[in-house]
Amino acid sequence: MSTMRAAVCVEPGKMALEERPIPKPAADEVIVRVEASGVCGSDVRGFHGTHPEIEHYPIILGHEFAGTVVELGTDVAAPAVGTRVTVEPLAVCGVCRGCVRGTYQLCNSLKLNGHHYEGSFAEYTTAKARFCYPIPTEMDMETAAFGEPVAVAVHAVKRAQVALGDFVVILGAGPIGNLCMQVAKAAGARTLITDVDSRKLTVAKKTGADLTANATSEPVRELVLALSNGDGADVVLECAGAAATLGESVHLARKGGTVVAVGFTAAETDAVSLTTVTIRELNLLGTVIYAWDFPATVDLLATGAVRTKPLTTHRYSLETFVEQADTIAAKPRGMIKPMVLPQKS
Repeated sequence: MSTMRAAVCVEPGKMALEERPIPKPAADEVIVRVEASGVCGSDVRGFHGTHPEIEHYPIILGHEFAGTVVELGTDVAAPAVGTRVTVEPLAVCGVCRGCVRGTYQLCNSLKLNGHHYEGSFAEYTTAKARFCYPIPTEMDMETAAFGEPVAVAVHAVKRAQVALGDFVVILGAGPIGNLCMQVAKAAGARTLITDVDSRKLTVAKKTGADLTANATSEPVRELVLALSNGDGADVVLECAGAAATLGESVHLARKGGTVVAVGFTAAETDAVSLTTVTIRELNLLGTVIYAWDFPATVDLLATGAVRTKPLTTHRYSLETFVEQADTIAAKPRGMIKPMVLPQKS
């Protein structure tokens, strides 16, 4: 077979199911038969035409995926054909300052599946061989497709230097917020996660949150102080990407605590009290994607320390994904992680 089906974002706001040639691998790439691909907020921005890194259309979106290696580039010795993998969907130059220092997430020429080149909402896609990670035989592909967002959470928790016994507050109980909560728990933290959607908080409880709070009805700042003897949280992870929660985040951390902006508003400026950051000597950090985080991610998924099944609220074939793209992009309440299953019809 030389062709494949793909869900193509033809232009902002328009999806179409197309027959495309199966891609050929570059020398350092493999071809992956995509068996599960999560829908991310950046895919929604790409659909709407508002993602700053997606500059050309038509494009096949999608970058959270897992599948089976079916073809190797000429320079690839491993993974072998037939290997089941979760994929770190990056291409990096290897020679810039970020790459040479080992912080390849800061590569000056960083490219991602579904952003700069074709992604995973298709039956087949390309991946760099070095960024394909074998998964245990007992791990199902939907779980493995969470490798990318779990790696985001692992990287954020590492940036925050979460330690055993820390009190960690997570703002936003969407996929990334929930996964940050679970990774922080795996690091030995006590967690409080907040949201305005009670259904997401119910899922957070199922996946291990120590405490939850609905920000529409509970005074989060007072609750954090009450739970910390008046000190505030050791770590605050802002995962909602909203102006209100970003502004509130610095008021929830204890003196000398850490605030990590995991989400972002995409605004040119955001209202954050730098006076509070200064007088409380806070560590205010950013975090972007991941580097060297997939091995730990696979272990967390394999051991069940991070649970993903409660997060998958909707499943689509390529056909139904295209048909319901407008609804998915509207992010209806109760939707946490839509999953596209390209081999299903």
